[in-house]
Amino acid sequence: MKSKVYFTREITPEAVLRLYKTLGKELTGNILPYWMKKMCNPADGFYGRISGEEALDPDAPVGGIMTARILWTFASAYRVLGNPEYLDMALRAKSLIINHFYDAENGGTYWSLNADYSPLDTKKQIYAIAFAIYGLAELNRATGDAQALDYAIRLFHSIEDHSYDKEKDGYFEAFTRTWEPIEDM
Repeated sequence: MKSKVYFTREITPEAVLRLYKTLGKELTGNILPYWMKKMCNPADGFYGRISGEEALDPDAPVGGIMTARILWTFASAYRVLGNPEYLDMALRAKSLIINHFYDAENGGTYWSLNADYSPLDTKKQIYAIAFAIYGLAELNRATGDAQALDYAIRLFHSIEDHSYDKEKDGYFEAFTRTWEPIEDM
């Protein structure tokens, strides 16, 4: 059986370098600045939605996964590129996660917040909590932020304490705010 050929020319180190430069320029000249300019809420968090026509919805809920991805992205960009504006964005996301998404009473994080950052959907989705761990751990890696590491460890223990299925050696995905089984599995 013959293999398909996807490239008609050899990939040279020069071509890889051009691609690296092009992608870096897109990241630092377009993608990261877009989030910094368009999605930052003056209340020290983020807006939850913007349309494809750039219509901002200031009343939209704010998602935990989106916020955790912003944290990871900007912490990683800061670690690699050293731009202090990226650190500011990562710290903004960290603050939102710790001060509003984190459930101090029951552990874990909420799925979403209202636009005023009060809890909206308080279910515990392991997927969202895992993204918060990734983001907080990356911020610790980038800066040595001990608080970020502490919360990442707390969230890890929340997953292990409440989600681990001893019978099947796996994990359950979704719970109520108080870690009871939920139909949204």
